[in-house]
Amino acid sequence: MGIKKTISLKASFWKFLCMLLIGLIGSVVIPFVLIFVGTNVGFITYADYLEINTHNLAPIIAATPDLADVQLPLGCKSLVLDKNYQVIDTSLVGEDLERAMDYAISGKRNADLNKQYLLVTRENEFVVLQYYIGSQYTNEWFNGHFPAPDILLYILIGINCITVCVILTAKFAKDMQLQLAPLFKATEHVTQQNLDFVVEHSKIKEFEDVLGSFADMKDTLKSSLEKQWNVEQLQREQIAALAHDLKTPLTIIQGNIDLIGETKLDEEQQIYAGYISKSSEQIEFYIKTLIDISRSAAGYQLHLEEFDVIDFMEQMKAQARSLCLTKSVCLRMETGLDTGTFKADKLLLERAIMNVINNALDYSPPEGTVSVITQNRDNSLQISITDEGNGFTPEALLHAQEQFFMGEKSRTSKMHFGMGLYITNSIVKQHYGQLIMQNSAKTKGAQVIIRIPY
Repeated sequence: MGIKKTISLKASFWKFLCMLLIGLIGSVVIPFVLIFVGTNVGFITYADYLEINTHNLAPIIAATPDLADVQLPLGCKSLVLDKNYQVIDTSLVGEDLERAMDYAISGKRNADLNKQYLLVTRENEFVVLQYYIGSQYTNEWFNGHFPAPDILLYILIGINCITVCVILTAKFAKDMQLQLAPLFKATEHVTQQNLDFVVEHSKIKEFEDVLGSFADMKDTLKSSLEKQWNVEQLQREQIAALAHDLKTPLTIIQGNIDLIGETKLDEEQQIYAGYISKSSEQIEFYIKTLIDISRSAAGYQLHLEEFDVIDFMEQMKAQARSLCLTKSVCLRMETGLDTGTFKADKLLLERAIMNVINNALDYSPPEGTVSVITQNRDNSLQISITDEGNGFTPEALLHAQEQFFMGEKSRTSKMHFGMGLYITNSIVKQHYGQLIMQNSAKTKGAQVIIRIPY
């Protein structure tokens, strides 16, 4: 169970935290490096670039006769006023224009630290220059379509940090899931009752310890179950052998009873011969029950064939009707036209249905009705069998599908062993179907539904 190299879960978390810290540092450093490189190549200006250029330009504006000859730096705007503070020319609008006027008249500085103003006095006019405090792009298109470099810096830092957190967290979660995968696979194998598998390894020490314990538990469980399965298999073989051995003396008894029946007997001898004949029939039924028990425990061998459901149910109708006649019970059978063809083991399916019908007849009152409704429901063949008896008791609804469970009426029958619904349920499960038991809201009797997917 050893593995070359494992690390503790604590070390894995520390590794994740270190990677996260390095990633966050890189998320902050990389945008600063990009801004620094952009500044050095002249694509981005320094934060005080416009302020310095504007103040250097002020004496030139004051001395130049024609302002048209003065080229303002990129990002710098102006307001030209006469001596009466009337606007002559301006590139400012809105609040910027109002603040520039207020600054020219009162000298009040702008509360917006990013935009500042400078008053230049000329001979016949005033010039108010607005300049931007902060980095800018030297390309006018970038200034118009991108956030300022310092704002872009914060945006990039935020995006980078979120991206790093998401990627590293997803990677850590995937690694943990990968290390837990052997445990999930092992539990899935055990759930499916498959103990012939090799437990895989994990690089996490704590997970590896759990897997080692799981492997030991699996081996112990396998050994215990194999002993149990061997005992059960031996019991089934013994039951089958006993049933087979009983057939020979039973055949001899039944043959001799038939011969005795052909001879002339007095009244008392006929009674005794009847007892022997009836007892031999009971023994034959017991043998059949023993075989059913062993087969249902081992699982039935399916012989699948495709058949028409309507034709199949017509054959079932003939058998069910003969049983109903012997017990003075009416039979109502309906088969949907959309049932089509179905693939199953015909003999086992017939046996499952007849088991339920027999149970319904046992609990039906004289002159009652047993209904058998067959239909295509949600792409499953559904056969609903309903009687008009007293219905299932709460105990029967919980345990009727178990071996040897007998309801109140069943206990009075010497030929009933509580195997009917158990065998039916085994056959239905072999077909990946479901046996549903409930009480009918319409008849108040018991309703058993056989549902098998197409």
